[in-house]
Amino acid sequence: MATEGVPRIEMDDGRAYVTDVEITDSTVVDYLQQFDDDREREDAFVRALRVGVTTLDLAETSQQEEYVERKFTEMQRDLQEEIDRIEDEVEEKFGDDGHVPQIFEDHLGQDGHLKQHIEDAFSEDGPFTERLDEELGEDGERIQKALDPDTEGTPTYRLKRTLQDQIQDLRDKIEEQATAEETEEEIRQRTTLKGDDFEDTVENILSNLVYNTSNEVEYTGDTIGEISGRKVGDFVITLNDTGQRIVVEAKSDSGYSQRGIKEELADAVENRDADYGIIVFECESYIPNKVGYFHEFDSERLSVALKETEDDDVEPGFLRIAYNWARTRAVQGYVDSGTAFDPEAIQNAVSEVSDSIDRFSTIRKKTTSIRKTANEIDEELEEIEGEVKSELTDIRTEIQTAE
Repeated sequence: MATEGVPRIEMDDGRAYVTDVEITDSTVVDYLQQFDDDREREDAFVRALRVGVTTLDLAETSQQEEYVERKFTEMQRDLQEEIDRIEDEVEEKFGDDGHVPQIFEDHLGQDGHLKQHIEDAFSEDGPFTERLDEELGEDGERIQKALDPDTEGTPTYRLKRTLQDQIQDLRDKIEEQATAEETEEEIRQRTTLKGDDFEDTVENILSNLVYNTSNEVEYTGDTIGEISGRKVGDFVITLNDTGQRIVVEAKSDSGYSQRGIKEELADAVENRDADYGIIVFECESYIPNKVGYFHEFDSERLSVALKETEDDDVEPGFLRIAYNWARTRAVQGYVDSGTAFDPEAIQNAVSEVSDSIDRFSTIRKKTTSIRKTANEIDEELEEIEGEVKSELTDIRTEIQTAE
């Protein structure tokens, strides 16, 4: 595009201002003369200028691409030449007729030097065979003796003794484990403890108490009772003859005061809508001394412990007596005061049960400190238990007579 004069081009804020431009190129002039309107002519001029600038950019980019392609072709050619050179060197060194195969053939081939040296060393008259005969003796007598497991001092003898000792240690450990398991099982059977959970122990004892009777025991420790959000009261015993309910709460933790025990029992009775409540502690050491093994509150709630310390065995007899006591109290409360029965006879029987419990508790403590008289004490315990059963039978007979 031919112009005359020097055009002025000023740049300002992303704009270019072109002045004093005269175009004499006939192609450009003829193109602009197509437009009659000045506005259209100006737009056409700007488009033509934009196309020209774009064409120049494309031309420069094309030149750059040609340069890169040319350089890449040169590099590819140089790389291929280097690869061809390396292949020639490898073929020269490792080919069928190369230096390396020839070296292997000379040393390791059929007639190689190494093979000849090995044959010479290990032949019948070679140095290795002679040295073996010196070290091991004729026909290997010396090595046979060294490996004899019955010859003291040999490596195989020491290995044999080590294995024997390890096997014996293993047998001893197995016997110790078996003895420990048998002892644990004996304790489990003697204490009716079927697991580590004290609730399981209490449930086993209660199940045995109602076995072959019309009464039923139900685990309720996972259900909410009459008090909103409360689950207090682990078991409920239903006396089917009278329809009364005895709630039992099992505790294997310490720190309870007498007041706390009474409040726990009151909540359990209310929560399970029971007529009588029993709280069973695993150890007497968990509760105050004034409560002890066996303690009744207000003739409708009872606290009992099944052993003295954590190291002692659970004594199911205490819970058995507590259950019979609670059942008697519940039946006593059930009988209508206007019915023809002898309340004094029932009260006397209850007092006799209380005396029996006191004797039971005293004798039980003796068993923890006087082991030599254990058989005599156990016999007396059985006698007391029989007396309790007999007294409770008299109570039931009195009630049935009154009805």
